[in-house]
Amino acid sequence: MIEIRSSDTAKMDRLLGLCEEHGASIGIGSECCVHRLPSIEQVGKIAGQMEVLSVVTPITPQKHYDWMLEYIRSLPEGIRLVVNDVGVLYALHRDGGLEGFEAVAAGRGIVHTSEACPWVDHLVRDESEEVKAAFLQTNLNYSRTLEFMKGMGISAMETDLESRTITAALKTGLPVAGHAEFIAVSYTRSCHTARFFGEVPPGCVQRCNSPMELELVDMFDLSGSPPGFAQPSLEMFEIFPTLYLLGNTVYFKSDCKDTTGLDRVILNAEMYTDDALKQAIAAFEEK
Repeated sequence: MIEIRSSDTAKMDRLLGLCEEHGASIGIGSECCVHRLPSIEQVGKIAGQMEVLSVVTPITPQKHYDWMLEYIRSLPEGIRLVVNDVGVLYALHRDGGLEGFEAVAAGRGIVHTSEACPWVDHLVRDESEEVKAAFLQTNLNYSRTLEFMKGMGISAMETDLESRTITAALKTGLPVAGHAEFIAVSYTRSCHTARFFGEVPPGCVQRCNSPMELELVDMFDLSGSPPGFAQPSLEMFEIFPTLYLLGNTVYFKSDCKDTTGLDRVILNAEMYTDDALKQAIAAFEEK
């Protein structure tokens, strides 16, 4: 199954049309920003047009914690809930707030993988095969972590569509959804996009409807006297990919297309033009 995901409710009519055309599903919400969540009324309207709607809830700052819990408790029944904050998950489980969902999936804010580092192969190139195998697991591949998460109500997981990550994720026995093409490298507590435009959330939410490209210009050099910025080496330029900034998340692009064993493939509509999104859907329909 292909899931088209967006935090821009203004796109929903177009995306629902694509879903009907291609037999895809919809995911709404945000992995990392409470200000990009749809209203409960909007969720109900969209849910009434889908067999199962995914609602994605973000990594949540403490000042929004109580509001986030109330938001999730107000969602209609039958939703596929994606949680990216362990504290929010714990509170919902403790208070019995996870009943009535079609599934509760651990999102990328919870499911960490080392393969999301653009130069992971350079980090492990001198390590033994045993160390490489251990390093390239998801954090849910450790039995105590997996049982802890399942005990708190997790019944599915999401991670990046990278070959070794997916191989590891499938070993958990949970249904796995893979985020295609744009791999989440890092999240920030202080939003890069808001700071770049000099805006205070939520006044910046319109900035997150399309990504910005980032290129390596200089690096912080601790060896200098005094420490400061320096020109990267040629080797660093060779391994440093183009990065993409959307909100407070940095991504790089992957060409992995192997969807074997996946429960669903997720395409983030914010990362594409309309034509490019249609091409991405078509590419994964062929798999």
